[in-house]
Amino acid sequence: MAEIEIDISDGVMIATLNRPEKMNALSTQLTSDLLAAIHEASANDAVRVMVLTGEGRAFCAGAEVTADRSPAANGATGSDAQLESRYARLNPRLGSAKMTQAFANCDVPIIGAINGAAAGAGFGIALCCDIRIFAESARIGSIFIKRGLASDYGATYWLPRIVGVAKAFEIFYDGNLLDSSQALALGVANRVVPDENFMDEVLSYARQIAAGPPIAYTSLRRLVQDSVNSIDRDLFLDREWSAQAALLETSDASEGFKSFIERREPEFTGS
Repeated sequence: MAEIEIDISDGVMIATLNRPEKMNALSTQLTSDLLAAIHEASANDAVRVMVLTGEGRAFCAGAEVTADRSPAANGATGSDAQLESRYARLNPRLGSAKMTQAFANCDVPIIGAINGAAAGAGFGIALCCDIRIFAESARIGSIFIKRGLASDYGATYWLPRIVGVAKAFEIFYDGNLLDSSQALALGVANRVVPDENFMDEVLSYARQIAAGPPIAYTSLRRLVQDSVNSIDRDLFLDREWSAQAALLETSDASEGFKSFIERREPEFTGS
């Protein structure tokens, strides 16, 4: 049984982590299902934006903890964790790296609908999303330091870029959860929405993005991902213009200019 529920409508894929009894903690199955959902979002032209959220009172409580109280490797639990091969244990491109890279390489905008607690690995997954909309009751934090660990799922990469190095150290070092108002003040949350109309607001925003030019969004996402990497400035600026020049040749760009002149809303087709 899939541990993620997928719904695609009006260009919006809603991917819901569906282990509410475990606060959507990452299992082997959930990890696999989430990777598949991210790849589906890129590969399916019917998807123009992905919304990631959780079922129940949590977004994601992190990696599931095994009976010996150690976090399961790569989301594996119980006997699964004991059966990992030498390759799986030593390959650095498995585990959280594989998931984080999948988020980074996705070709559609990703909205994190943070409906509840996002902790540990859930914190990193939330930071991998392009936009984070918080329910008022949501809380978020690394907590790894309280388990004698550092952090994973891209948190040490993304958090300093979002809040600055000094504030990132503070958040990592104390290991406390931020409430939604603190997250908003720091820029971890893009906006905060009352719990009672949370998903209505998220989907309204997602549909606005879905109505936009999908090729341009893909190009923008790739450029922004590259811009935060260690890439030569002039090389990046060349790539930025090359992407824009290619977009100017698309039907969507033609429609964008035409609709402006005709004073109407554009109808983008992804061509």
